[in-house]
Amino acid sequence: MLETLELVLPPVLGVSAVGYAVLAVRVSRSGPQYANSTVSFFLLLCASLIAGTAFSYGATDPNLYGIGRTLSFFSGGFIPIVFYYLYREYTVGPPSGILIAMLAIIPMATTALALTNSMHNIIWAIVETDQGTRFTEVTDHYWYTRVYAPFVYGLFAYSAIRMIGHLPTIAPAHRKTVSILLMCAIVPYAMSIANNFLGMGPRDFPFTTVALTLLLPVFAYSSLHLRVHEFSPLAYQTLFDHVRDPIFVIDNDQRIICANKAAQEFLGGNESELIGCKLWEDFPAARAILEQARELDLTQTLRIDTNNTYEVSVGPLSGAKGQTMGMVVVCRDVTQRRKALSRLADSEHLIRTLIETSSNGILRFARDANDPDHKFRCVFANRSAQSFIGDGAGTLVGMPLEKLQQLDPDRLLQHFTATDQPAQQVSFEVAADIGDGDNWLRIVAEPVGDDFSVTLVDITQRKRNEDKMLADALRDPLTGILNRRGFEQQGAASIRNSTKGAVLYLDLNQFKSINDRFGHQAGDALLKAFGHRLGFCLRPEDVLGRLGGDEFAIVLPGVSTEDVKHIAERLVQTASEAYIIQGQEIKCTASVGISLMPKHGEELWHLLSVADQAMYDAKSISDEEAANDRAAYVEAATAS
Repeated sequence: MLETLELVLPPVLGVSAVGYAVLAVRVSRSGPQYANSTVSFFLLLCASLIAGTAFSYGATDPNLYGIGRTLSFFSGGFIPIVFYYLYREYTVGPPSGILIAMLAIIPMATTALALTNSMHNIIWAIVETDQGTRFTEVTDHYWYTRVYAPFVYGLFAYSAIRMIGHLPTIAPAHRKTVSILLMCAIVPYAMSIANNFLGMGPRDFPFTTVALTLLLPVFAYSSLHLRVHEFSPLAYQTLFDHVRDPIFVIDNDQRIICANKAAQEFLGGNESELIGCKLWEDFPAARAILEQARELDLTQTLRIDTNNTYEVSVGPLSGAKGQTMGMVVVCRDVTQRRKALSRLADSEHLIRTLIETSSNGILRFARDANDPDHKFRCVFANRSAQSFIGDGAGTLVGMPLEKLQQLDPDRLLQHFTATDQPAQQVSFEVAADIGDGDNWLRIVAEPVGDDFSVTLVDITQRKRNEDKMLADALRDPLTGILNRRGFEQQGAASIRNSTKGAVLYLDLNQFKSINDRFGHQAGDALLKAFGHRLGFCLRPEDVLGRLGGDEFAIVLPGVSTEDVKHIAERLVQTASEAYIIQGQEIKCTASVGISLMPKHGEELWHLLSVADQAMYDAKSISDEEAANDRAAYVEAATAS
């Protein structure tokens, strides 16, 4: 059986060694820029160890046996060092280069002794027997049992035990990978211990390399599928040190057990100086917080000094059996956050004050979640809004939009409930019932998330100013009656709404001579007085206007021909009465021309033209004749 194994096993081990070597190359080339190259070295050393066994197992040639043994001692000595490096990398951080160099002394010395073994036979010896050349077991030599084996097995055992102990500190996502690597390393190690020191199995059978050969698929799975070489598992200690907030771990006597880097900077000392010191021994307010948090999680704000405020979170630290072992204290600097919150509160107060004292009404409407129809209700209204649309009986807050008819709710709902387009700002004007007289509000509504706000701007004065400006634009500034433009608009409208009536055209006789004699101021006063007398003789629905100079026109809607003549007589008579201007008595008569509607037409300016011509025809009658027979004069002044 052994003879068969000596023939079959070396080729199998050789193939396994090639497999590990290929895997090592694959790992080194397939990883990213910062891949873990230690895994590649570990696989390469495994390949070297198996290759050494392939050369030495069953060999009878001293040179071939020496090559195999040298490879085995070299790789067997450096595998624990690489495994130790992996343990450090995966837990507390890579070791220093000096430590690795010191650990490499024994493997390097052993390799040198193996290369020169033919000179001193310290590692193995050649024995000639009846069956041929044989080699002594390495366990029979002092260097192996007193130096090499204690170093290799001791370092490997230390690394394995420490890695197992640090498994809870490795990120959960990486524990599976680390556990598989740990298993792959421990199985060959355990078989080697059992064979070399416990006497289990034939002494010369390569249990270690056979186990590695059988584990090749597992190593390939870890490298190619789990891609263990593409990350370095993060220890919780590293995370602990990189947290920006100061973190302390204290015992039941409030003495510091552990402090991260931020905590060391916070207290102004390194960890070795802080360990064993009581946390905040001279700070009663902080110690009170620690006393309150012995069994409960507690978070309180604490002013550490005059410039900084911290949020201190304290929680009990429990052991595996639930016993209280101390506390974890986390300090978070909230100085800037509190200042920002203070500034925000001031800004909110300012904004609320501005809104409450604003002359514009401001409301906000939101859907009522408790309403089956999710109607919009007022959720905020300032004082101006209350004065604009409130009835004085209660607050606007809580009222449904539909009840606020002053806001034209149908228009707002149609705009903000439309689904075919996104809601946008809408603005319109409405008449409002605010106090006495006509009042106007501009409503500006805009979306605020799923809600909308409404701003009410009182535009009553603006409307009044616009009306006044429009009225001034249609009024004669001297006489206060309609000017040509105003008379055209109102006169035309009056004629359109009437089936009968008349248009009178008037001017003042001898106005030019009076103006030249008494001056322009007297002439202006005469025109004002004449216009006032005309207006005094007319009805509210009659339209009086000054066309220019001393020319005036009147629209008399809805009057008969006889009534028109009576009105014309009264106007002429009133105009002929003396005027007292600038303390002087001035007499000035007026001429009139009359056109009838619909007899002479239904267009204002055509009727004015007819009346104008009739007035000039009537000017042939002297003032004396006209004064003696007003009716005859008016008859003559009526267009034929």
